[in-house]
Amino acid sequence: MIEHLKNKWGYYLLGALILVFISFEARGEGDFSIFLAASRDLWGGKNVYTIMYQQWYHYYYGVFFAILLTPLNYVSLYLAKFLWLLLNTFFVYRTWKILSSWLPLEKLSKKALAVFTVLCFVFIFRFLRDNFHLSQLTICILYLTLEGLFFIEKDKKVAGAALIALGIDIKLLPIIIIPYLIYRKEWKATIFVVAFILVFLFIPTLFIGYDFNILLLTERWNLLNPSNAAHVLDTSERSFHSLTTLLATLLVENTGDANHVLHIKRNIADISIEKLNMIINICRGILVLGTFWFLRTLPFRSATSKLHKLYEVSYLCLVVPLIFPHQQHYAFFFAFPAGTYLLFYLVYKYYNTGTTYVGTGFKSKRIVLSSLLFIVFILSSSHLLLGTFNEYYDHFKTLTYGMLLLLVTLVFCEPNKLNQ
Repeated sequence: MIEHLKNKWGYYLLGALILVFISFEARGEGDFSIFLAASRDLWGGKNVYTIMYQQWYHYYYGVFFAILLTPLNYVSLYLAKFLWLLLNTFFVYRTWKILSSWLPLEKLSKKALAVFTVLCFVFIFRFLRDNFHLSQLTICILYLTLEGLFFIEKDKKVAGAALIALGIDIKLLPIIIIPYLIYRKEWKATIFVVAFILVFLFIPTLFIGYDFNILLLTERWNLLNPSNAAHVLDTSERSFHSLTTLLATLLVENTGDANHVLHIKRNIADISIEKLNMIINICRGILVLGTFWFLRTLPFRSATSKLHKLYEVSYLCLVVPLIFPHQQHYAFFFAFPAGTYLLFYLVYKYYNTGTTYVGTGFKSKRIVLSSLLFIVFILSSSHLLLGTFNEYYDHFKTLTYGMLLLLVTLVFCEPNKLNQ
């Protein structure tokens, strides 16, 4: 009874802290004001993909999403942001529950489970905070992706497909899930995902007319087209982080960002834009082909276990912000599954109750994995831990290096090694 009351008051305290945090972060405009402004302009018959909001920023997201936001234009910006952040709190909760359902948490001792949970949220806190602070969409997109996969797993294929399709329509990042569903022989779910994408693309026709909707779809594609020069030399903002941005800063001397770049050499070569584009696409291809390392089964078969499913989904989610251009730091909330998997691997294999030293390499392996994850944490959270040098972190793209190191670490921590 006493333990139950302690848990109860603990949840009340956590809820109160979350509400205080949301109330604080809902102040100011943030990126959510851009989404709402685009929603208003859409109903005004304006081309929302050619307008520069807040003087500098495009609206990149779906037409249907702008329509969905319409009711929030009838309340104050503060209340709209508060409601959005409250919804994002639910998205974080459900994302954590889904990730947990793919892990054998019952194998952890009570103490190890508590440590694992705290470590997961400390690891991802920088990206969690960034998304709340800017009222961004990444948490929502990751939730829609994982909830969709969870529903499909539970044989709720129509609902799961609708969620994944909505995420793709809002922002293209989850489109990588479609070939994954095909590989895993989810034919019905794949067909429904494609069907729902078409529905979400053309349902705005009912509200704004066919011609205007087609115009907007064309303009959006012109904005997102990966062959655009702006997406090859992806350095128009200092805070961009992805494989495209990193390669541009390493292989091109004059990246066209002299107004906000530090005058410290960071390039190791100076090649043409054409060669840069070729190298970027080769590197993207390598990461895409790397998916087969994580799938580890022949095509058209189910994952061998829930833990293995988390392993392969972790890689897919981690690769998403690396291969797509124009990614800000908050997009790396997609590293949440990979971070959760690797922290479980670390805690279960090396720190769980009953763990004993097996062989001379046990201690060294534990130190190596702990150190790698600590380095990833420092590289990815440096903005939050020591913000004085933010311009240096962004100049040298330390966040991207951290995510690449996380990817390499994931390669060597296969599920079948957990029981060895």
